[in-house]
Amino acid sequence: MLRNATVKLIFTLFVPFFVVAQVEHTGFLGGPFHGTVKDEKEAVTVQLGSTADLIVPNGLAANSDQSRLPSGSSTALHASLLLDDGSHTVLNPESVEWTLSQPVLQVQSGSLLAEVLLERTMVRVQASAEGFSTSFTVFILADDQKISKQESDTLPEALRTAIELEAAGWKESEWFGVFYDAKNGWVYHADHGWIHLSEGGDGAAWFWDEQNQWVWTGKNIYPHLYRHRDAAWLYFFKQALPKIVFYNYTTEKLERFAEK
Repeated sequence: MLRNATVKLIFTLFVPFFVVAQVEHTGFLGGPFHGTVKDEKEAVTVQLGSTADLIVPNGLAANSDQSRLPSGSSTALHASLLLDDGSHTVLNPESVEWTLSQPVLQVQSGSLLAEVLLERTMVRVQASAEGFSTSFTVFILADDQKISKQESDTLPEALRTAIELEAAGWKESEWFGVFYDAKNGWVYHADHGWIHLSEGGDGAAWFWDEQNQWVWTGKNIYPHLYRHRDAAWLYFFKQALPKIVFYNYTTEKLERFAEK
């Protein structure tokens, strides 16, 4: 163990008067060893070892090249040990333990890889190494192209060719007319009011409304409609608007409903 020893030398001189002097010398006895110790409250660190070994780590820094990560892309990770002399030591990111607050990010070969997301997502990234830890935030941006495709896919294929009108959300189909797309399967049709759409096969679509429930029609069929609940074919009288009127081919009678 390294000890601090004090050697004291006392001598007396008589030239020509009486003088007493004390000389103190401090030195190191024993061989060098390495490490640090702390007091009980861990507030004071005592450094043990040779002069070169007295520089010790006191923190960890970590970050990624990009804090705003495009959906489906990757960014490199970086980590460094902070030393008490103000310098730092760069660590291999693969030797650092990385913890993610959400599974939409993955760590691969020292990089962060983001999934393709439909909405902006915040992920907290924590790095741990050499007994230290730190964290930072990465924002994954939404994939605009996939969002646009998903919104389009809420419409049956027979209506995906509808053109965008000047008013946001409004579209016009060459065979089905004008409607507002709520992006969730529901549309507000200029003639039929609120209806819920579903895929109906090649060039066709099913839609549900409160009066008729599920009916089927298509590009070369409308304004004729097939009503599922009673297997009846109907004809929609657009000329009767704002009243909702259908001709029932089975009963050969008109069916009138309240205005939308």
